[in-house]
Amino acid sequence: MVAAVNNNSGSDNYGNGNSAADLTDSFMKLLVAQMQNQDPTNPMDNNQLTAQLAQFNTAAGVEKLNSTVTGVQAMMAQLGSMSASSWVGRSVLIEGDPKVTFNSGIGIQQEGAEGAEKFSFVLDGDADTVTVTFTDADGSAYTAELKNVKSGVKTYSLDDLENFQPQPGPAPDTEYTLSFKAKNAEGESPEAIGLMQEVVQGVTMTPNGAVLHLLNHEPISMGEVVVIQK
Repeated sequence: MVAAVNNNSGSDNYGNGNSAADLTDSFMKLLVAQMQNQDPTNPMDNNQLTAQLAQFNTAAGVEKLNSTVTGVQAMMAQLGSMSASSWVGRSVLIEGDPKVTFNSGIGIQQEGAEGAEKFSFVLDGDADTVTVTFTDADGSAYTAELKNVKSGVKTYSLDDLENFQPQPGPAPDTEYTLSFKAKNAEGESPEAIGLMQEVVQGVTMTPNGAVLHLLNHEPISMGEVVVIQK
């Protein structure tokens, strides 16, 4: 019987059991040994043996599939890293509170993007009103509004803002941090997340994918980029 075969101290090698292939090989050797030593008056159950063989084959198939998926993941990571290298020198938008400065007569100029006069955020639902709050280093705050904003990544300039409060509005030549709050007619508050503009200075390849080194920000992964700009 199988128990008797297992207790045999012969020289047959049944594998180390570390892989599906070893288990299948061991099973086939045990099956042959059991057939050779079975009791003719009490033969083994063919259905049970067939089910066990199917289980071993399934295990071997899963092992091969896992190996294939691992190889595909490694290839995709390599391709992604190669693609990221083409981002060097380009501007990207990432999550964060943008810092802007009101300059006399020319509106908003985003830090790190000379003459841009724009700011960006991403909205996860349509909003009737998005309130933009400007806060300076001393904690003084001013607000303005954007009307009828659709969901998605949005970019606006000072000319698009209205209803500055309190008057006369933010002082020129002062840096402000922007934050956003959205509302719609149904009383819901879609999430509005600020986006900062940064410039990719270099790329480091790691086992977990490409790491982007930015001009004025700590390194980030490719997945943290919201928009790649020209």
